[in-house]
Amino acid sequence: MTDLLIAAHRRRDMRCLLLILVACLWGPTIGFAAKELRVKAPTETPLPFVTTVTAPLARHVAVSDVAGIVAIGHRMKHPVHVSIYRLDDQGQVAAGDPIALTLPKPASLATHSNFPLGVLCHPQLPLLYIWQDIDPVMPNVLVDPALTAEFDHLFIYSLAEAEPRLLLATARGTDYASGNLVGGFALNEDASRLYVPSMQRMNAAKKFETGVGWIVLDPDGLPAFDSPDTPTDEVIAAPTDDVPPPDWATASALHAAKLAAIDQAAAAGMPLILRRYLEVSWTFQTQPAPYNYAPLNDDIIFGAVHSGIANWILPDRLGRINYLYVQPYVPYRYRVAVHPTAPSVYVAPITYDGRIMRVEHADGYFTLVPQTLNIETMVYHSTPLVLPKTNQVAIGANGRICLIDLEEDGRFKAAVVQMTINNPNVEGLAWSERFGRLYVPVEPPP
Repeated sequence: MTDLLIAAHRRRDMRCLLLILVACLWGPTIGFAAKELRVKAPTETPLPFVTTVTAPLARHVAVSDVAGIVAIGHRMKHPVHVSIYRLDDQGQVAAGDPIALTLPKPASLATHSNFPLGVLCHPQLPLLYIWQDIDPVMPNVLVDPALTAEFDHLFIYSLAEAEPRLLLATARGTDYASGNLVGGFALNEDASRLYVPSMQRMNAAKKFETGVGWIVLDPDGLPAFDSPDTPTDEVIAAPTDDVPPPDWATASALHAAKLAAIDQAAAAGMPLILRRYLEVSWTFQTQPAPYNYAPLNDDIIFGAVHSGIANWILPDRLGRINYLYVQPYVPYRYRVAVHPTAPSVYVAPITYDGRIMRVEHADGYFTLVPQTLNIETMVYHSTPLVLPKTNQVAIGANGRICLIDLEEDGRFKAAVVQMTINNPNVEGLAWSERFGRLYVPVEPPP
């Protein structure tokens, strides 16, 4: 709280300062007034906009409105890493088997299992992004960097053809830690930044420091590359220019030229390097960092951390990153979402109980006491998903999905419905603006 007050004072942000002072002076009163909302048993309601996708051991879901596909990332025990399901003109899953994608790994990691840590689709181009990792030697022990020198974390596929076509595999080496079971993976609104997990750099003491950041994407959807002599941690804190993506024919030509330049540089012994931004902070001092990203805009990014949530405010050089501990205290399990228009951040602990919190913010700075909604029959398994058109929060739980109604300012209403589905642990959800559908993976029928 002291850090927030100092930052607000130095920034001359009187609105933020007044809100924080109110929280300090009247905190006990507010805490008493903001009692926990409780819902004992949500109404079981068929939801016509929910489309189930039969996908065993599903963990991640992404939908491409451009390509008309749903991508499902599977858990480690599944023989396929990612399954691609085609959609028909109404957004329903088309007949036929899904397309299976298997991600490669080098021979040095033959004893490790690789798996997708996240899947994303470009909002305006038929591109699929997959971030992969490998299982750790033991819990909380990262894999020896010497084994991962040729291990690519990032795969980018074209979805424009009948079969997904691999365009680029990149993000290898010691710049990215390996052996994390979770990690944040997100795109900003105009797809100019790909926020990635497990970033790190070596300090003067020859020890790795954990950080957060992004890979810069060009308007064609592929990463930007620089010559080897470019500073690897160039600060890109200013908002990215809003350059619209080209049409697919132009983008394809740009892809071909870029990939040829990458190959030529590698053949000449001067491989190009990814243009990226990395920021190290004590808030993200251990891997994985963060557990998930929730960008509000290019200046304000929220993230789930060990004991709660953090805000990352790029223009603020003094109060740049702030940590908010939340209750219940369930280390490692928090997942965060942000409302795109209301001043609200939502945080839920997974595999614990039915409490979900709403934290108010003023221009990214946390204010007042969190509001808690306790749905007593729920155990959450997914990151919350805000549905702006209906002003609801959707979340996957134990054998069901749950929809929570919101006030205009993003506060919870005690109006909750659920829909039972054939999946004991709903870990991933995806919303399609084109079809107005919520895609939910389910297990095959018994």
